[in-house]
Amino acid sequence: MRIWLIGADSAGTVALQQLQKNPEIQVIVSDAIERPQAVERRVIERVDYVESVTPLNINQLARRIRPDLILLDRSALQRAYGRLSEGFTFAESIQEEIAAASEWPCIVL
Repeated sequence: MRIWLIGADSAGTVALQQLQKNPEIQVIVSDAIERPQAVERRVIERVDYVESVTPLNINQLARRIRPDLILLDRSALQRAYGRLSEGFTFAESIQEEIAAASEWPCIVL
């Protein structure tokens, strides 16, 4: 199984730790920054793709990655937008839009 994890902050790090227990699962990790929490904690060596995922580009990126399932780390988007006024609410709506726009199964962590 091929899983695309978008965001490797707190929820993504926990998911990675669990998914690494099964060698049959291949996890591709993308994040908007090079050193998210999963890299800092040495759960993974590096992210595979450093880029922002939006409702407009998720399907284009997914065609390149070819996942069976997409996991979206809620905490990573909150990190990105949390500094804005009403940032957490905005991050939540972006996540819902990304999941709705995705042509692949998408679970928000």
